[in-house]
Amino acid sequence: MDTKDYLFTYFAFVDKAAHSIPNYDKVIFNDMSKNNQKFAAIVNKYQDTDWRKVTEKIFMELLHEGVFTGTVDDDGDIIISNVTPLTYEILDQAKQPAFWDRLAELAPQWQDGSLTKVVVDCL
Repeated sequence: MDTKDYLFTYFAFVDKAAHSIPNYDKVIFNDMSKNNQKFAAIVNKYQDTDWRKVTEKIFMELLHEGVFTGTVDDDGDIIISNVTPLTYEILDQAKQPAFWDRLAELAPQWQDGSLTKVVVDCL
């Protein structure tokens, strides 16, 4: 997946979740697919089985790294029950193009690991 598309998806999920708590990962994904043209274009660009795995990885990472609080139900749905102060710190920084540029430069560090850890280090 293209680095800029991945970053957009990551920050779009953080933003959408911050404004629609509580919610499910699949509900957020479906709502964004219908109502966010740029996100819908990315979905169309990566319409393969790996795309769902990528989005699930992002949600799981956000949950496990403490950006969201919630749980995973028996069906594998991610239930986002709340966001943490870290969510708002991330969203504040995401408004800065230099922040995105810095994360893109650091892509080799997070592509096989955790983007959230790199984001937190850059805060």
